[in-house]
Amino acid sequence: MDTSINPLPLRILIVEDEFIIGDMIARRLTKLGHTVVGHAFTYEEAIDLYHRGQPDLVLLDIRLAGMKTGVDVANYLRQQTPAIPHVYLTSQIDPQTMQQARNTYPAGYLTKPVQIKSLLTTIDIAMHNYRATQTVPTLTVKDGRETHILIQSTIQYLRSDHVYVAIHLQDHDTPIVCRATLGDLLEELQDGVFVRTHRSYAVNLEHVSRYDRECIHIGNVCIPISRTRRDAVLALM
Repeated sequence: MDTSINPLPLRILIVEDEFIIGDMIARRLTKLGHTVVGHAFTYEEAIDLYHRGQPDLVLLDIRLAGMKTGVDVANYLRQQTPAIPHVYLTSQIDPQTMQQARNTYPAGYLTKPVQIKSLLTTIDIAMHNYRATQTVPTLTVKDGRETHILIQSTIQYLRSDHVYVAIHLQDHDTPIVCRATLGDLLEELQDGVFVRTHRSYAVNLEHVSRYDRECIHIGNVCIPISRTRRDAVLALM
């Protein structure tokens, strides 16, 4: 087999209620260097394995064991951030099913019996198109000596102190301190991801571990929520 197709290793979730088909696909993908994070037979198993396995792509049958279908799984995937691509592998090609599947914007729709080479080509194109649409938001700041290009998702929170802002990063013990206002930096950060909780603090909601009416916790750090901002912050949480 030509292993040059889709050479980058991926984490793939298989959602297929026929064990033999799912097992065969899993073995072929594993042989080519991919990691199969799980094989789900129901909607509930698919959602659980998605969160535990963190796949790059989902191979999805439409007919599943249980009440919910692969279309329900696809709709759930589209609501997540990031919305990873999914490819349907199905024997259902009736117009109604096709319309339901089309509305989930799949990266591919292959009918059974699935040819492995066609599957690999579809995966390759799906991931190529997905990566082309993904941009990694960054923030560029100067600390007086160096210019730092920070990936926004690694920023946990910001703390303002007069004309300086300390930017606390994931897996960094020491924050980067730059001369700026908190308001100016927030204008450059992703709206809806970063929120100002206090005149001196802003947090990345993706790093919040717990919260109450008075405080947001990021790891062991307690970040205050001011009374004037409480309703707006809690609404986002």
